[in-house]
Amino acid sequence: MAQMAKSMIEVEINVSADKIFQAIKATSRSVPKLSPEKILSVEEQFGGDCKGTKNWTLSVDGKVEKMKERVEIDEENKSMTVFVYDGDVMENYSSFTCNLQIIPKLHGRSVARWSWEYEKLHSDSPAPNKYMDFAVYLTKDIETNLLKKT
Repeated sequence: MAQMAKSMIEVEINVSADKIFQAIKATSRSVPKLSPEKILSVEEQFGGDCKGTKNWTLSVDGKVEKMKERVEIDEENKSMTVFVYDGDVMENYSSFTCNLQIIPKLHGRSVARWSWEYEKLHSDSPAPNKYMDFAVYLTKDIETNLLKKT
């Protein structure tokens, strides 16, 4: 029986926690524009059981990947949890959850704490390193584009 595993990474950001959290939270409207090399498209689904579901087309590790996910947002803690339930990522994992928390720091800076909880589908399934790299690039790309707007 496979066991749940966890990975975590922190990325320092020169943008306030409020500003970057609001930009990331507005996913379908702002994130594709703030990181067009990584976020190729995002479509929100509404109605029935699809409420709050997003279909993503991403560039991960130089390859196009599709992903379906549902998000829970915690405004007070500036965090969101992404529950991936379909798409390319599920070829290696039986469950895959990503959490992002934006932590305020001094002088208008913040830290993006990305963490993943996953269960490998097979013993030789890889750790989600390419998604960790993707998260770092995405965070820095959004930071760069937000800084251009100030």
